[in-house]
Amino acid sequence: MPRHIPAAAPPQRLLDKARAEFQAGDFAGAMRTLAQAESTGIRSGDLHFIKAASLLNLGRIEEAQPAAELAAQLYPRHARVLALLGLIEVQRAQYKRAAKVLKMSLDIDPKGDGVWQEYASVLYRLADYEGSRQAGARALQLTPEDPAALGNYASAMRETGESVEAIPYFRKACAIAPAHRHNRTNLLFACLYDHRIDAARIKAETQAWAEALASQSPAAGAPWQARPGRVRLGIFSNDLRLHACAYFLIPLIANLDRSRFELVLVSLNPSQDRVTEKIRQYADEFLDVSRLGEAEVVAQVRSAGLDALIDLGGYAGASPLTYMVHELAPVQLTWLGYPGTTGMKQIGYRVTDSIGDPDGCDDNYTETLLRAPVFCAYHPLVSNPLAIYEPRYRVNETPALANGYITFGSCNGMAKLTKPTLDLWSAVLANCPGSRLLIEASGLDQPSLRERMEQRLRAHGIDTSRVELVARSSANQYLTYHRIDIALDTTPVTGGTTTCDSLWMGVPVVSLAGGMFHQRVSAPFLHATGLDELICDTPQRYVEVACALADDVEQLNALRLSLRQRAEQSAMCDAAGFAAWLEERLGELVAPAKPVPPRELSPAQGVYFGGTWHGYNDIVLSVAAHLHQREYTPLRNLLENLTSSWYRHWMVAYALAITEYESGDKAYAIELLVEGIGMRPYALPLYRLLAHWLDEGKLDKSSLAQLLHEQFGLMLETLEASPVPSVFEILGIEVKTQAAAAPEAAEVPV
Repeated sequence: MPRHIPAAAPPQRLLDKARAEFQAGDFAGAMRTLAQAESTGIRSGDLHFIKAASLLNLGRIEEAQPAAELAAQLYPRHARVLALLGLIEVQRAQYKRAAKVLKMSLDIDPKGDGVWQEYASVLYRLADYEGSRQAGARALQLTPEDPAALGNYASAMRETGESVEAIPYFRKACAIAPAHRHNRTNLLFACLYDHRIDAARIKAETQAWAEALASQSPAAGAPWQARPGRVRLGIFSNDLRLHACAYFLIPLIANLDRSRFELVLVSLNPSQDRVTEKIRQYADEFLDVSRLGEAEVVAQVRSAGLDALIDLGGYAGASPLTYMVHELAPVQLTWLGYPGTTGMKQIGYRVTDSIGDPDGCDDNYTETLLRAPVFCAYHPLVSNPLAIYEPRYRVNETPALANGYITFGSCNGMAKLTKPTLDLWSAVLANCPGSRLLIEASGLDQPSLRERMEQRLRAHGIDTSRVELVARSSANQYLTYHRIDIALDTTPVTGGTTTCDSLWMGVPVVSLAGGMFHQRVSAPFLHATGLDELICDTPQRYVEVACALADDVEQLNALRLSLRQRAEQSAMCDAAGFAAWLEERLGELVAPAKPVPPRELSPAQGVYFGGTWHGYNDIVLSVAAHLHQREYTPLRNLLENLTSSWYRHWMVAYALAITEYESGDKAYAIELLVEGIGMRPYALPLYRLLAHWLDEGKLDKSSLAQLLHEQFGLMLETLEASPVPSVFEILGIEVKTQAAAAPEAAEVPV
């Protein structure tokens, strides 16, 4: 927090007193003195500066901002005033505004104490990693022994592709300030990127830090107390938002058996977005502890009466482990967010699988391994789940058929583009003449980062004229795969979410699998989709497999067109199956202390969201009512929630078909209806509606006639003799004629 303030001119007793109180750390006293000064009618930029700085130090951010703005108006060329305003904007999470003001301060005073460091941190938050790296280098010139400056610079190095090179900076920062948590967790995560660091050393480093954490600020408080009834499951995370974890978290929590489990989400992040709101729909309780001190977090989570608590972050970002080291629940597990051991004796279990952690890997962990069929279940497009039906996300033919050459590609973060990765890619390109490489990553729209990346590629013998660098855009998360024939995985940290995205879009992934989980994250998904031959155990095999795929474009195209169906029908996308597996393991773990209620519900019987269990018949009635009354906005909201539990469902496809037909996109509506029929092939009313729509569009019905004859032995004319079915008939709802009677949904297959 700022302690240096501009001298008052002319000196005035009250302002001098306030300045002295501020510099002594008596911010409340400074505010009282300033109030006296203001009552005298004094007008001074100095006064507003001290006031803003005091408010900032007192945590009254929203009051500090206007005071700082006024001080900046009165001192428009004062570097410290601008730096203060920048700090306040950082606290308000107004990072673009903060970056602008901090840069103005540095333009006036390039040696601003601590300002380069703050500027580097803001640019990092804005994903300007090359700018953050350059600002961090300036900060280190001024304060080469500052652990925060060292950590910021190392973080920017990692995000510009030099993860291993960042490790010495993290180590130096940790040596200077051994208790600095953020630097130590960043160091542990960075070590995963160095293929020379083995499992035993990683385990030893995490154990050492876990012991240090346990000795820091031991939190007193009441032990956990179990509550009667359902198992109370907590999930603790900094990433309950649009984040890679959401693609696996939402499918799990949407499929939990609510007759047996209550879900308590604990968030360390004050930032919330549309995905946060979606996640909250599936929580019985949502605890925002982001603004609490450590002891308060420990006390609040312990008082929640959890039977089991899952860490979703590990040593990545703001870590739940910082608090879970104080044993917040009788059963504590780690899952998903971090691809390695926590080293903590307080974390008893780790959720994994037999492909990511095959037999013989148990000694890599301090936790007991719980091996699922696949360590998580994936759903794409979690921020807009109904988009899975949209034409732009359909699998296209492999682009080499039109291009005449193979395009290898990667859509991973820059941190994963290590030296071993670039060596692999160089060998693949050398052995596949005429092929090209597409690299999509954040920041590649910045000329300085593009230049750095091109230099690294050339250093590895890669002709940059064969490479296309694409800046990552959330709008193109899946669409870039339309331009890629074969995805090349990274090493030693492989893809995870990107591997799932790639397979779902029909693009096979060639992966080098090592001996530790972070070197094998892609392998469980490849195994689940029947692509074990793409899991390579040596660099030579990696190159051979990539080139063999490239050699037969027709076979590559056939594989591409089959991959989505293989993925969606596999354990990789079986959220209900994974949820059931986890429920059984959790039940076994908590059973000694608390009886687990018997199973009463299944995903086929309904869905839970918004704090309520919605039975299947109620859902059918609600969908029918919205369709009948043409209430399409609430209908889409309902369908979104259904899609999180019932990933592809005929009723969703049918309802979307109706909305699209009504809006005028009749060709797309027919496609959706056909997809719905594919999921419910024996529902004749759907065929009758399709025939009616084809008639209205004067479209050919010969394929439909042939299908009816083969499937049912039925003539199209016979089908068309029946009236066009209503929404109620298609959804299996019996509409009673009595005025007082409500419609009833028949038992319709899910």
